[in-house]
Amino acid sequence: MILLGGLGLIVLALGAGAGPLLSKGAWSHRLPRAAVFAWAGALAGAIAAAVGMVAVVSTGHRGLGHRIAEWLVNCWHHHEGGDTRWYALNAMVLGATLTTVYVAARRYRRTLLQRRRHHEALQFVVRASTDLDDVCVLDHPLPVAYCVPARTRPIVVSSGALDQLADGELRAVLAHERAHLRHRHHVLLTVVDALAAALAWLPTFRDARRHLPLLLEMTADEIAARRCGRQTVATALRKLAVSPSPAGGLAAGGSDHSQLDQRLARLETSPPADDAQVQRLTRVTAVTSVAVPVLICAAWISATPLLC
Repeated sequence: MILLGGLGLIVLALGAGAGPLLSKGAWSHRLPRAAVFAWAGALAGAIAAAVGMVAVVSTGHRGLGHRIAEWLVNCWHHHEGGDTRWYALNAMVLGATLTTVYVAARRYRRTLLQRRRHHEALQFVVRASTDLDDVCVLDHPLPVAYCVPARTRPIVVSSGALDQLADGELRAVLAHERAHLRHRHHVLLTVVDALAAALAWLPTFRDARRHLPLLLEMTADEIAARRCGRQTVATALRKLAVSPSPAGGLAAGGSDHSQLDQRLARLETSPPADDAQVQRLTRVTAVTSVAVPVLICAAWISATPLLC
């Protein structure tokens, strides 16, 4: 029960406390990549601790997962007449786990289907770019650019954007979208969205769904700025229309005026100092958040008797 309580405290600390704390951190916009790592560590640590709680309950002497094959033959008789409250706890944990997995999987699948349908619909209205092998052109006067993960030509740029963006600005926009694709930002957002749908009662998951998109946009802005210059990226963003991105997609212009203003203010001020100490501390904290519950769970399972 001590291990179960310890894992429960980790779930509460990371699932309920880490989100509000990270949301208020003024440093996150200064170091967005480190902030993304911190959010990912908190989310992964909370999930690891929750999985550990399920493992501790289910692999205990009266757990439903206690050597399942052997339990079916022998364990039931060994523990017959035991505490019915423990069996009730097993049933509750199993039911809650299956419900959470079902909701998350359903939300994840829905996002993938929306993304695929959007990409299939695009094939009727776009044309391949003759100069860029990962870009398709949408004939529309509104200047937009976004990416939808796909095997071929995942970046969509409108003809309006091609007309209004200078060569350097177009390179900056493409560098931004390629950064999203290269670092799999869409995967992180899709997973976080699914987890937030299933674990909406935990503030960290709700806050992550709200704050991570801006941090990922800032991360992509920073990568593009290193290649094309901060002012060039800012100028390009000012020319792009603020429009909602499709499900599972990421738009350079974003879908929120206030978030775009924050990104522009960050780009048009002096570049932030590369605080290596903060980044190292963030990485160590994130890794520790995941490692502690995993080690606790591994220690418990290794100490579980092989026989009833």
